[in-house]
Amino acid sequence: MEVTPTEVRNDSTSTPTINSRSVRQKITSPVVCKVCGSSAQYSYYGAIVCHSCKVFFRRNALNRSVPLKCKSGDHCEINVYNRRICPSCRLVKCFASGMTVEMIRSSRANQTMINRKKKSTSTALVRLADRRNQLAQIPTLNLLRSDISTLTVDQWNHLSNLVHCFDEYSELSFIEHFIHEQSALPPKFRFKYASVRNFFTSMMSKVQLVFEKNRDIFSLSLHDRSTLLRSTVEYTTSIGGAVILRQAHLFDNPAFFKSAELIFRPSAVALTKQTIDQLDPDITFIKIIFAVVAFLISNYTVYTSTAPTNLTDAKKILRIQDIYTDLVWRYLIYKYNDHDAILCFSNFIRCLFLINDSVVEAHEAQQYTDIIDSVVEATQQKLTLNQ
Repeated sequence: MEVTPTEVRNDSTSTPTINSRSVRQKITSPVVCKVCGSSAQYSYYGAIVCHSCKVFFRRNALNRSVPLKCKSGDHCEINVYNRRICPSCRLVKCFASGMTVEMIRSSRANQTMINRKKKSTSTALVRLADRRNQLAQIPTLNLLRSDISTLTVDQWNHLSNLVHCFDEYSELSFIEHFIHEQSALPPKFRFKYASVRNFFTSMMSKVQLVFEKNRDIFSLSLHDRSTLLRSTVEYTTSIGGAVILRQAHLFDNPAFFKSAELIFRPSAVALTKQTIDQLDPDITFIKIIFAVVAFLISNYTVYTSTAPTNLTDAKKILRIQDIYTDLVWRYLIYKYNDHDAILCFSNFIRCLFLINDSVVEAHEAQQYTDIIDSVVEATQQKLTLNQ
């Protein structure tokens, strides 16, 4: 039952109580979410918020085992475009907007009571039949059968392969070794120019392994592989590098940040840092979008005036690109609603513009072009050997 504002007017003779009816109150006039500014229609847990912020609050308000921490001094501005970047500040704003954990507990208690009544009405024979049926089926198929998304079994497998490829060949363990190695040095010798330059060279090379090992890359001719490599290497290494740097929090170290500025120019590093901060926290989404970028052939980078070499089978590459793009969209629809999926994809487009700007700025530094040339040369040799 929905309660309209006219039914919840202040009445001195009545005492407000917390129950399932007060958890969700319909609003008759268009309003916005008090947390992120998105369109809102109902009051959840004590405040008028959108469905996304309702789900976020329910998942995080009662979870005290792993406290949320802000990386920007608890001063993040929460809006519809960046609400997923800092969970800590978003949760603080939820509480400040009037949302309370007591309403979550009340709602869950009522639901638990309802579930117990339903459970008591089912017979032992039905439970036994259901159990036997579940044991006879493959667990993975059970999950997919209950999945309301449009992803097929083949698409789930494809998605899993892309994520596994990124995890296996980007070799995140080398970052732990690098950080441990630097931490063993005296403070004034840590993260110096030479070691940081070698780190970026290794990181970009390992990110390109993901490109080399992609199964769809092997279906192309050596000529088309090389063309894709040269046209996308700076974008794939930037996206993959941003994921790695964010996970390692290396840009939070002043010495590392300063050495990075010497290699790529301060303006390029500032744009990279902005990209890392804005990058979607859904790591699976970024790993899939990495594959989409690896097959982009419609445009060359803005700093070059040379036309791309003609591809021998451009239609095949475009078909692969369409498959990956469709996979990304279906995954977003599976995880979010249509509105949030669009916002998530739009946010990545903004990140792509930031990456493009950082690449342009970095090209003014000879050290950056030298690193890219070495990565391209090493990858080209491997592609030739695997032919």
